[in-house]
Amino acid sequence: MKFIDLFCGIGGFHSALSQLGHECVFACDIDKDAAAMYEYNFNIRVHKDIRECNNLPNFDILCAGFPCQPFSKSGSQDGFRDKTRGTLFHEIMRIVKESKPKIIFLENVPNLESHDGGNTYKIIKKSIIKSGYYFSSDKLSPHEFGTPQIRKRLFMVGIRRDISGKKKFCFPQGTDKNTDVRSILDEDDSIPKKYFLSKKEINVLNTWNHFISNLPILSKPASPTWSQEFDRTYPLNNIHPISSSKLVKIRELKDILRNEGIMPQKYRSDVITQFPPYISSLQSTIPKWKIKFIVNNRNLWNNVSNDVGIKWLNKVRKYKDTFQKFEWQVGNGERDIWKHIIQTRPSGIRVKKSNYIPALVAISQVPIIGWQKRRMTPKECARAQDFDVDGDFRTFTLHKKDNIAYKQLGNSVNVKVVKLIMQKIEEFV
Repeated sequence: MKFIDLFCGIGGFHSALSQLGHECVFACDIDKDAAAMYEYNFNIRVHKDIRECNNLPNFDILCAGFPCQPFSKSGSQDGFRDKTRGTLFHEIMRIVKESKPKIIFLENVPNLESHDGGNTYKIIKKSIIKSGYYFSSDKLSPHEFGTPQIRKRLFMVGIRRDISGKKKFCFPQGTDKNTDVRSILDEDDSIPKKYFLSKKEINVLNTWNHFISNLPILSKPASPTWSQEFDRTYPLNNIHPISSSKLVKIRELKDILRNEGIMPQKYRSDVITQFPPYISSLQSTIPKWKIKFIVNNRNLWNNVSNDVGIKWLNKVRKYKDTFQKFEWQVGNGERDIWKHIIQTRPSGIRVKKSNYIPALVAISQVPIIGWQKRRMTPKECARAQDFDVDGDFRTFTLHKKDNIAYKQLGNSVNVKVVKLIMQKIEEFV
């Protein structure tokens, strides 16, 4: 069958469908770097803005991993109010109404289903059904099909009513079979030095390794662990937001800091920065969920301070904000950071089991292989997205610049999951 690839990126949909013998007749993406790699790998011209895509060639399947930022938890969540990206779904439906393809095959973040109280998803579903299609959706992740990456995505399939009949579309079913990150890694001696951690990074992680390995056996780290709250006692009510001079005077803030053993700065703007960033930036009272985290962390420190030591606390307080937060997601696993998968995020350092990597994202949060003290290479990340970088079908080439390659892989759909869904779709056409 013939398909078009809207918001094509580097070609996750194309890779999957072409492996099944289908032919791409049109592609578009406004990202010039992604378009360049798509053209290099598939030898097909990529058009730019979908708004300018008219008079398309005949096709059977419309594929689109349309922009997720308006619906993502990590984005603005403006949805259809995002005038540049949120409205692009309507461009998809414009093409559907003009071309009447047999199949509509869409992908987005799971949060789209619950965005705006479910209204966004309802609009999409209603639009597809109203255009003459049966609609189905499901949330699937590569780790459910043997690839060691947990990456839940919402897949939506529309099958034109005249070809669907009474048969109901069923998505592929995953399994509970364990995966292992080691299955997608290169040999140790083949990894270039640039992927290994710096001494500074190792020092930071060793500091947190001291923390986790010195906790009493029965003690569990708070989730998340905010070291900014260790040995702090500032009030959680009646003084917030501390930026408001009408609510709390500068001398009161200074007294609070002195009681915590902190020498206050002279001016109010400087005094405020001596409180944790998530407190100094508040524009209102502290949310209840944040108070709960703060109390949990203060209680944790009271219980383990003798085991971890004040020297550790003085050291970690010198780190930038990102490195003062920690998440231990290994449960009762061995308390050694270097035995697991590590990821440094704006929200802190996260440690996970080695059975799979966290979802690849477009920003720089490349998973770290703890036992090798290095980041994953772009090629390894490509395997986590099931791109054929080893040449079983047609060797897929990645961008030469690592930062761009990582971004493109983080923006892509997983090839294996798309391929498995497409095989189910083939039962109808």
